[in-house]
Amino acid sequence: MKSVFLSLTVALLTPLLISATLNFENDKIVYSATLDETEYTATFPFTNKGDTSIEILDVSSSCGCTTALPSKRVFAPGESGEISATFDYGGREGKQRKTIRVETNQAENERIFLTLEVDIPTVMSVSPSVVMWNRNTENEFASKEVTIESHMEGALGIAEIVSSSDAFSHEVRVLEPGKKFAVAIKPENLPDKNGIIRGTFIVKTSYSDPLKGTAKVYAIVR
Repeated sequence: MKSVFLSLTVALLTPLLISATLNFENDKIVYSATLDETEYTATFPFTNKGDTSIEILDVSSSCGCTTALPSKRVFAPGESGEISATFDYGGREGKQRKTIRVETNQAENERIFLTLEVDIPTVMSVSPSVVMWNRNTENEFASKEVTIESHMEGALGIAEIVSSSDAFSHEVRVLEPGKKFAVAIKPENLPDKNGIIRGTFIVKTSYSDPLKGTAKVYAIVR
């Protein structure tokens, strides 16, 4: 008799446990950032569509740059809430993808994965970022140009270029005022040895954020 009672109890409770679920309006948010932004907060609304309360046990992200928190922990049937995820850009550029994992006390809904995609614009592009010369195939080392192009709406200027090596010279030429520049790099005063010679050029622009407004160009003689 006791066995029958337990079986009946489990049979009655099982549908209630299975039907409990968090229903998210969107499990993916795509956002295009602007140059003056340093972070973005995405909100993932949801509703408990089940017949029992659901507890959010943990919310974590795939990167330390993203902090995710629920509006509260326990949600009654029919109650709505949200997961807020704040992504700190931290000098990152281009397309960024972050995953937020939500763990609940429901066996079937133990892990829910949310996605935040942010496209962070670049202040400028540098092409190529590496220039090379080969001692075996080049008798004379001619200048090689690197193009720096602004992606800003306003004007951008080259404030300073700092080289890590005296073995290379450089010269800046304006291709389009405030928008496009050419940097001619040439090996000079190379030391009397056949090893690899390297130089790094730090290109500092007039952009207000030094982290975003600085680029590196590498010069190598093999």
